[in-house]
Amino acid sequence: MPEPIYEKGWEGARMAIYKAAAYVPIACITSRNETNTTNTSQKTNVCTEGKTVTKANSISRSVSIEGEIVDAGSYEDLKTAQDSLAEQTFRIYKGTGVTTPLYFKGIITELSADWDASTEDSNATFSMTIDVNGDYETVDPNAAP
Repeated sequence: MPEPIYEKGWEGARMAIYKAAAYVPIACITSRNETNTTNTSQKTNVCTEGKTVTKANSISRSVSIEGEIVDAGSYEDLKTAQDSLAEQTFRIYKGTGVTTPLYFKGIITELSADWDASTEDSNATFSMTIDVNGDYETVDPNAAP
């Protein structure tokens, strides 16, 4: 039996958000969690002989990201993007030395930051959740045709 191949982490991953015709660095990612939920509907009636029938309607995806804030403007850029209530385009490099990024569109649904006051040497961190619209792409959706 062959040895299992395990999915590797994203060491050195980094993220940017599309703003004013360019990608602006936001963070060095320290952890990432993806959730995929099947949205269903149920019905019970005489045609189903009183049994509940469940139908899959769609998939909802969200990604939760934690990271170190790149600079003072990065968190403000994220707050502005969330305040706009609009879909944003994100670019992620999955690790150190990875040259092909992934792109995805989504809406920031949760955003928080932490500034450690115990030492000036600590970096500010943030966490956010993005409801993903569509799939991850390898082609920049904002690139000129």
